[in-house]
Amino acid sequence: MNRLCKVLIVDDEFLVRQGIKHHMNWEAEGFQIVGEASNGEEGLEQVQSLQPDIVITDIVMPVMDGETFVRTLKASHPQIEVIVLSSFSEFEYVRSTLQNGAADYILKPKLDTNELLQVLQRTAGKIPELQFEPSHDGWRLGQLMEKMLSGFTLDEENEMHMIRETFPHQCFRLLVYKPQDTQVHLHKLDNEQLESRLRDLLPDVECAIVPAEGTSPVVLLNVEPSKDEWMVQRIKELASENKGGQDGPCWVLSDSFSSFEEMGDVYRTRLIKLMEYRFYYEDRSILVYGELPPFHPAGYQFNVNMFLQHVKRNRTEAAREYLQEHALTLGRDYIADVFEIKSFLGNLIFNVTITLADMDVQSAALEESKYAYFKHVDGASSLTEAMNVLDQFMVEVQECTTGEAGRRSDPNMKMLLEYMHEHFDQPLGLAEVAKHFHFNPSYLSSYFSSHKKEGFNEYLNKIRIEKAEELLRSDDVTISEISSMVGYSDHSYFCKVFKKFTGLSPSRYRRKFWA
Repeated sequence: MNRLCKVLIVDDEFLVRQGIKHHMNWEAEGFQIVGEASNGEEGLEQVQSLQPDIVITDIVMPVMDGETFVRTLKASHPQIEVIVLSSFSEFEYVRSTLQNGAADYILKPKLDTNELLQVLQRTAGKIPELQFEPSHDGWRLGQLMEKMLSGFTLDEENEMHMIRETFPHQCFRLLVYKPQDTQVHLHKLDNEQLESRLRDLLPDVECAIVPAEGTSPVVLLNVEPSKDEWMVQRIKELASENKGGQDGPCWVLSDSFSSFEEMGDVYRTRLIKLMEYRFYYEDRSILVYGELPPFHPAGYQFNVNMFLQHVKRNRTEAAREYLQEHALTLGRDYIADVFEIKSFLGNLIFNVTITLADMDVQSAALEESKYAYFKHVDGASSLTEAMNVLDQFMVEVQECTTGEAGRRSDPNMKMLLEYMHEHFDQPLGLAEVAKHFHFNPSYLSSYFSSHKKEGFNEYLNKIRIEKAEELLRSDDVTISEISSMVGYSDHSYFCKVFKKFTGLSPSRYRRKFWA
């Protein structure tokens, strides 16, 4: 059976990736751009899930360069062909990639669409199992919408003609529908089925799935201006009929706009922000742009010192009440950045654990579970869910400070832990610490294990990875710099340890917070 040749683009320059994707009707030539990545490490992850036939890769990239990427890729997937993009100054690297199995290369200064097409066609011809045959179906609608979302303009004669035929009316809106897991009528439908179902529910409205990033489908709606008010009311009725409380389906509807060319701007500047407001209004069945409640900015700043003083004086219940009062204020300040809110709550967990250590209170259970609390806060879909996680954490803190779960640490162990927290960014091994405290290294290892659930090295890695997570969330420094800042001289080893503790590579962890 004939199929399109699947192509993956790996380049750290966003404009290069977008230029390759949108400067030609690739499907008409028999190719499909199935994905993109900004470095070799991301590229290997994409290869696993997308299984491309050809990979186009740059040479000079952060995290994992093109030379390492090609060598690693060809070792595990020899059937995948590779085309290398390079500047003149990188030819020695290009020679290395060709020796490692790359099929061809293109010099970036001379890169043009026709040359790239010719190289792709030659490379596709080397793939025996690929029955290569160009498609003549033309641009798909989804490609044109993706091109518009990426900031490119459409060709007036051909592309816009197709758009006007598909969307003949002068009124547009964007709709996001996120069904709850237990619903069947619109849940688990593919894009074509979802479009069809929405047309049944919204007669006289043209619908099309927008190829936007994210787990929830975004739908472009097109209707006659005179029927826009009816359409909005109908969507509100549908949302009300399917309302299921906090876990119910989520409907988000943008404001109206008069031309297809405005879709990208409406999506980026208004719809994405409106979707974020769902974090504060999870109990509402629908949010409509322009119909939000009056905005009330936070009237005070959270007093972290007072909160921690409650903890130090074993007034955990007062600390919990203070948190709940602050949550009400956050709920009224719905334009507050969700990432900043989650970072703030995560830092509270971190500060409380440090405070407990200063109090000589230890709990193996709390030490182990705090990472789960971090992840639950990060993954919370609403402010209520995030605050409930923090409240559960405070309940466990209360048990540690008032019950038998907490126990006093001895002064030597306290000094040892403080030293590790203060010097984690330095070359710190068991021998160096033992020498500093005049201990025998073997004795120090046994002594540490008798007071902590994990060994010396694992605890040190915990401190370093915890700090690395904080730096990754700031997005101010590169991953390789962070590796050095938290005490790892070997970048690869840092990535390995980070993934062991968090389940994600550093680059994926950062993307999760800055998506």
